[in-house]
Amino acid sequence: MIYSADFWRRWGCWLLPCLLLLAPAALAQGVRQPPARVKQQGSPAPAQAPTNESKANPLTPKQLEEALRLLLQVTADSTNTGKFQRGFEVDGLIVDETITKLGRDFYSLFFNTFEAPAGSGDYVVTITEKPARSTSILVTVAVNNTDLLEMPLQPNEEYIEAAASEAVGTVTQHLIENNRLGNELEQGNSQPLEVY
Repeated sequence: MIYSADFWRRWGCWLLPCLLLLAPAALAQGVRQPPARVKQQGSPAPAQAPTNESKANPLTPKQLEEALRLLLQVTADSTNTGKFQRGFEVDGLIVDETITKLGRDFYSLFFNTFEAPAGSGDYVVTITEKPARSTSILVTVAVNNTDLLEMPLQPNEEYIEAAASEAVGTVTQHLIENNRLGNELEQGNSQPLEVY
């Protein structure tokens, strides 16, 4: 006498996968419907047969002329808007290269408080971080690949806010100075620096 537990132990590992493989095929073999275009015996003809587009009602010459005029007007409008879209540029960019939560907090405070001075032109502000002693990090703020600040940060919210406001002030001053020097060079009023 074979017990059901013995049967399932011996054959269950083979029987169950076979059933799982055969079940979808068995369920898929339901009642098959003939294709929609094949006429069944005893069924009424369709109410309206599809018409060929070439045999459909053609446009009158006036309608065709009006459709072409509208098409030309739409294409002319789209070419005019393309001229304005091509001139769109981003003047400044702030890049986040931080790793830890402390660095990201500094970046978010810097990003939320920073506002570029008028006429600052193209610039890239990069904020990077390096590990330092214990739980602190070294944050570096660079503008156009020129390091302006490198300061240690501690996990203290007030300290992070003070460091972010100092970094915003330094970057703003640097951009204003670059803008002023660029304007002087364009006007030709630049004096040589007296460095000995």
